Amino acid sequence: MNPQVSIVIPTYNELDNIEALLEELRSVLEGSGIKDYEVIVVDDDSPDGTWRVVERISREDSRVRLIRRVGVRGLGTAIVSGFNEARGDYVVVMDADFQHPPSLVPRLLSAALKSGASVVVASRYTRGGGVSGWGLLRRIISLGALLLAWILVPESRGTRDPISGFFLVDRRSVSLKGVRGLGYKVLLEVLALNPGVKVVDVPYVFKPRRAGSSKLGVDDMILYVVQVLTVSSMFRFALVGLTGIPVNLGIMALALSVGAPVDVASLSGIEASIAWNYMWHELWTFKTRFKGGLRSVIGRYVGYHISVALGVLTQYATMRLLYTLLGLNPLLGQLAGIILGFLVNYTLSRERVWNTSIRGSY
Repeated sequence: MNPQVSIVIPTYNELDNIEALLEELRSVLEGSGIKDYEVIVVDDDSPDGTWRVVERISREDSRVRLIRRVGVRGLGTAIVSGFNEARGDYVVVMDADFQHPPSLVPRLLSAALKSGASVVVASRYTRGGGVSGWGLLRRIISLGALLLAWILVPESRGTRDPISGFFLVDRRSVSLKGVRGLGYKVLLEVLALNPGVKVVDVPYVFKPRRAGSSKLGVDDMILYVVQVLTVSSMFRFALVGLTGIPVNLGIMALALSVGAPVDVASLSGIEASIAWNYMWHELWTFKTRFKGGLRSVIGRYVGYHISVALGVLTQYATMRLLYTLLGLNPLLGQLAGIILGFLVNYTLSRERVWNTSIRGSY
């Protein structure tokens, strides 16, 4: 019989923490009446022998399992390995350094059971949460990462802390297929792959490590930016739009070269770029890959035309208002209009054309 909850703990050189953490977890869970659980420690062949301690404990307690990864490193991929091995209906992800307090695990599970939420986030940025022992630079970096996620990954806006490393997912209502552990913020991938799921925040205070040193470095920050851009449908939408510009101008130039009237040439270029963009939005931006049959594909194509038309109208209206009412340079007004028009196009396309129920994985 499968356990109710699986707790996934990725580790690398956590010898000074792991035994105390597993003991505290056992005490907290059993003290809360949670006996149907498993703990999966995914260790990247720690040179300090963390895995040896877990291996010994697993022989004494069958609820503790060890996954030792040799020749592979990475927090995100370690978590994915834990996901793949987890047997519980609920999966909790947490660190081994006591910055994520074990006492919060029962509260995460309780919140999921009471609210029916698919994802429960241990949040530093909701009311009652916070951080302890951080300097100004660390706070700025964290808030910058948070804002980047909210801006580029709209699916992350259901929580105040989409970059938390401490969270619970209900495997029965959340798809973990396609989560690749691109960076160290796996929650962001989970949210991006499961738009529309119910998310609940549980506050906690992030505290300094009990022992050992932080492994966060510049490489991790760069990898995070890459991760956000990879999972962001907004970023992909913008890139596709940029590739449509030469298609538009190229087809228009071709039509003019064979003697087509200017209006016909212009409309030909516009329609060609719309068709081009639509194709890549199906294949890459929203990953629907022409699902739903011919009728659905035609419906999305027509819907995309409507969203583009509204975006163009927004662009023109913005430019005209800024120019007429504020006397702004028309080129600057046009730039503002392009930005607002893009947001209209993206929002309508994401919510009305490429419905969340038919989106694919990365």
